[in-house]
Amino acid sequence: MESNHKPKTVVLVSNLGTPSQPTEQDVRIYLREFLSDKDVIRLPRIFWLPLLHLIILRSRPKKSAELYKKVWTEWGSPLLYNTFLQAGLLRQKLPHDFTIDVAMRYGKPSIESKIMEYFKLGFKNILFLPMFPQYSTTTTKSIANQIARITKKNNISLEDKNISMIKDFHDYDGYINSSVSHIKSFQSAHGKPDKLLLSFHGIPKSYVGEDEPYQSQCFKTANLIANKLNLSNNDYEIVFQSRFGKSEWIQPYLAERLEKLPLENTKNIQVYCPGFPSDCLETIEEIGEESHDLFMESGGETYKFIPCLNGDKDFIDFLEMLIKDHEKEKIDFRDLL
Repeated sequence: MESNHKPKTVVLVSNLGTPSQPTEQDVRIYLREFLSDKDVIRLPRIFWLPLLHLIILRSRPKKSAELYKKVWTEWGSPLLYNTFLQAGLLRQKLPHDFTIDVAMRYGKPSIESKIMEYFKLGFKNILFLPMFPQYSTTTTKSIANQIARITKKNNISLEDKNISMIKDFHDYDGYINSSVSHIKSFQSAHGKPDKLLLSFHGIPKSYVGEDEPYQSQCFKTANLIANKLNLSNNDYEIVFQSRFGKSEWIQPYLAERLEKLPLENTKNIQVYCPGFPSDCLETIEEIGEESHDLFMESGGETYKFIPCLNGDKDFIDFLEMLIKDHEKEKIDFRDLL
């Protein structure tokens, strides 16, 4: 299928994924796929898989399902809704040269279903746009590894087809500027805090290495945002959330800082998550609710969560340009393997 002047490119806006429904059964199916990913959990399989199936998948789905029920929308999970929102807004901006769709690393719509759908329709070029501004082996590389498994499983020849990816956009002006304007807009309505916390998802410290630039990219993103906001070193902090398990993760931990900040006479804070372009269970529940309660119980007075970019116009405009410039920005998915 071709446009008048060049082959069409399918752009798959990709994110982590979501259960199909906020039920214990569907959450278990989702968590089984997510927590079985060797890029995410790198413990020896002989140790991890029995722990996963005998303990975690028997206890965690019920609790997680209750949390999903709290944030579920008539369109599904917030992550699914916001990712389709972004894809829909991009579709309006790029109606002729690109086909825009959504593919999730875990759950539905799956990467495999979308690759097979569009190749069967005759498309030759698929561009993955992972909604992970900072590159990590646990996210973007995991997508690349999944693509490799799918092409091998389905005997897809890549001699006449192309599957490429945008590796990251952690320091792109359009991304930084859209975050800055988004924060300014929020603060114009809610006031400025004593301190702005820029919070990213954590990863185990042992993962950091030459092939894992995630931590350094998080710091770069945060510092670029802070510089554009004209913040001094005392006006903001970079923290990491969502620690899982007992191993050491990259620090500082958000939870520890929330407990200590009131003791340091910092009682009015705002939290923004520059690693999450789309609101999801993690931002709405963990940052919007749990972190709020922890800070207030620790002596804080004002806590505001700044929502993610979601359908922010400046952000969508940036994604539009990123897609239009994809020939300069893309890499073959096999280069990440």
